[in-house]
Amino acid sequence: MITNNIKLSVVMPIYQTYEVYLREAIKCVLEQTYSNFEFLIINDSPQDELRLGQVIASFNDDRIIFIPCTINNGIASASNIGIDRSQGSFIAMMDHDDICIPTRFEQQVKFLETHPNFGFVGGQAEGFYPNGHSVRLNYPVSSSLNELKQSFFNGVPFLNPSIMFRKSALNTLRYNPHYKVCADYDLFARLVFTQNILATNLPGVILRYRFHDASTSLNNYLVAEQETNEIQQWISQHDKIMG
Repeated sequence: MITNNIKLSVVMPIYQTYEVYLREAIKCVLEQTYSNFEFLIINDSPQDELRLGQVIASFNDDRIIFIPCTINNGIASASNIGIDRSQGSFIAMMDHDDICIPTRFEQQVKFLETHPNFGFVGGQAEGFYPNGHSVRLNYPVSSSLNELKQSFFNGVPFLNPSIMFRKSALNTLRYNPHYKVCADYDLFARLVFTQNILATNLPGVILRYRFHDASTSLNNYLVAEQETNEIQQWISQHDKIMG
């Protein structure tokens, strides 16, 4: 068991979240084996502030910091608000409807403590559906910067709600609100290809990722495809420059 001597900030944007999902997400964070953290919950749905605020207040935990937004600016902007307000040395990202395994923070803090050359770390996930079916979501484990950079050409090599950043590695970089679906892919790429930040994924499952009955709209798929192409084009150009 590691000592709880490094403060962690947990950043979780919420938007019109179903109460049952939100309660599960909050509960799994509050019950982590690593307990020395602040929990910043950023509400990006101001029209739903009363309901969501009441759900969050019912937990009565002084580690929770509720941050209401006055206008809906999207998940990237809400995430940035949380990062800007954070006080921790490490920043763990979390989605409002996923579930962390109890030792997620402990494992990631321990990894970043013992691997000071790594700027952020993710992990493997289990995707699960409302009908109970689940599937393993595998993400690459990289041991070198070249190996890590190569993984970006096969898609997004990290699952955003599994990520823990070293705050000093993020520095002034933030999610770009220009991207509606792929802001995480863009941020990871800029960290790796412009800052040469080393990162990897833990080999074990640390997150249960919720798939919903309501499929992502065709419009979102088209936006994701367009944004992915744009980011990969940027990566290719920058990879040549770096090379």
